[in-house]
Amino acid sequence: MRCMDDTEVRLGRLRFAERHLAEDQDDGRLFFLVEIAAPGLLARLEGATNLADGMGLSCFLGGLDYRGWEGEKRWRSADRDIAVVARWTVGGHIELEWTLRPWRTSETGEWSASVATVVEAGAEKDALVAELHNFLAVERG
Repeated sequence: MRCMDDTEVRLGRLRFAERHLAEDQDDGRLFFLVEIAAPGLLARLEGATNLADGMGLSCFLGGLDYRGWEGEKRWRSADRDIAVVARWTVGGHIELEWTLRPWRTSETGEWSASVATVVEAGAEKDALVAELHNFLAVERG
């Protein structure tokens, strides 16, 4: 498999990159890398997919109300490799806790890594949603 392009989405210490389509033309999945980087840590989840179980990631983030909410809202990928917990915070911001857990492919036992990012609940969140939607869109040429 080869990368489709050099498109990537960055949010703080979180990065989505290295998109590629499944080798089987009848398979509509897009595979990609999700990476968390911090001092002393580099966690890479390769082979994440846009296969959605119910609601995709960009739809979940797009549905977060800029006016706020009580408690936590949760999303996870169909393969359970990526999980997001969203919390409304003071000042019109949303804290997003991203957890990578490659349970299907870990050769050395299960591991997980998490990072928290904060986005402004209006235009900044909407820009992130648009970037992720474009990144996760499957276009066959």
